[in-house]
Amino acid sequence: MSDLDLNKWLSRAEELGADDVELYYQYSESNSIKVYQQEVDSLESATAKGLGVRVFVDQKMGFAYTSDFRDEALEEVIKEAVANAEVATADENRTLPQESYDYPELNIYNPDFESRNIEEKIDIAYQMEEEALDYDDKIKSVVNVNYGDSIYNVTIANSNGLEESYQSNSCYAYLSVIASEDGEDQTGFAVTYGRDLEELTPEETAQEAAQNAIKLLGGAAVESQSAPVVFTPEIGSMFMYVLSQSLTAEAVQKGRSLFAGKLNEQVAAENVNIIDDGTLEEGLATAPFDSEGVACQETEVIKDGKLKGYLYDTYTANKDETKSTGNASRGGYRGIPGVSSTNFYLDAGEKDKEEIIADIENGFYVQKVSGLVTGGANPISGEFSVGASGQWIEDGEIKGAVREITIAGNLIDFLQNIVELGNDLEFNPAIGSFASPTFKVEDLAISGK
Repeated sequence: MSDLDLNKWLSRAEELGADDVELYYQYSESNSIKVYQQEVDSLESATAKGLGVRVFVDQKMGFAYTSDFRDEALEEVIKEAVANAEVATADENRTLPQESYDYPELNIYNPDFESRNIEEKIDIAYQMEEEALDYDDKIKSVVNVNYGDSIYNVTIANSNGLEESYQSNSCYAYLSVIASEDGEDQTGFAVTYGRDLEELTPEETAQEAAQNAIKLLGGAAVESQSAPVVFTPEIGSMFMYVLSQSLTAEAVQKGRSLFAGKLNEQVAAENVNIIDDGTLEEGLATAPFDSEGVACQETEVIKDGKLKGYLYDTYTANKDETKSTGNASRGGYRGIPGVSSTNFYLDAGEKDKEEIIADIENGFYVQKVSGLVTGGANPISGEFSVGASGQWIEDGEIKGAVREITIAGNLIDFLQNIVELGNDLEFNPAIGSFASPTFKVEDLAISGK
């Protein structure tokens, strides 16, 4: 897939003093479109191509990168990586993956997408804006409509005999709207994604954003209390994002995780299964191998409520004398690998959302939170406190909007009190590849008036 002779440059790196070498080649094309009042507000198209070079010299790692593929530039970037290694600190755990792998065959690239023209993509955004404004007189404005897509190729080659490639693409569109009534404004958001324009649902997504804004109008605070709380997939996925940060081996090894020392302990209710699956084709972070060439896999992080393991890349796996789970990640050819989640989700249950709500005598249906993914939870203690709004449930029915309240608790208690799981698992591309179904927490502290 690369237009470089990678084996030639692997050999050259060894001649220049590297014990082990890894070459990470990436090519990408992307588009970003913003629409406002049926006009294109901005349109950006970008193409990027580059090579990251990682070398190991006497258990020391060096890195450099380039987007210049002339022979003299490639020679220079390899020399730079070797020089960087020579002044680095030795660490016996810094190695390349040592195994050979069988990679899964994945359907993550749609070749027809390349023939889609920019006018079709702009029209998606136009449809969303128009549909939202036409949905209801209470929708006063569409704050923003964004469309984006990417096509990228990755090739990894290393001195252990690896040379593998894959190609992937994705597209998405989202919008934010404002609903107004009696001098009150509320915002609503919705997103759609897929691997081709035909998989996007502009009309339904626009309607969803409008509904999300309208149903929060007329809200009031409730009395402070402890009550059952139902979480939408969107909000649930934000909690998965927070949990994923504490379930990497790096966080545990650095003492920055509330899950440290809890392997095989019951950390959640028995019906809770949390999974990281880099091979899930409907996910947004799917690939046959990770950023080091380790095969991606399904990892059961929490199984039947018990903590079964952490997410590893090669470095953190070497430190714990275990195997990588295929969770090495990097932002592109300009960076070195670090451990991160792939498609990380709370597994679905069997109940419809309506059934979960119908079983609640008095509780809160949370549909918007503020600050959760930007510091609202402590990854070490697990304590969280966030502003929330949504709707109140009485006798199994939605009775009205709720706002200006706070929900708070501890993430372990939160997981242990999940009593119902919906069948509507959804990914949330607004924050990455995290997903959740609707679910109910039996008891949570609500601070109101």
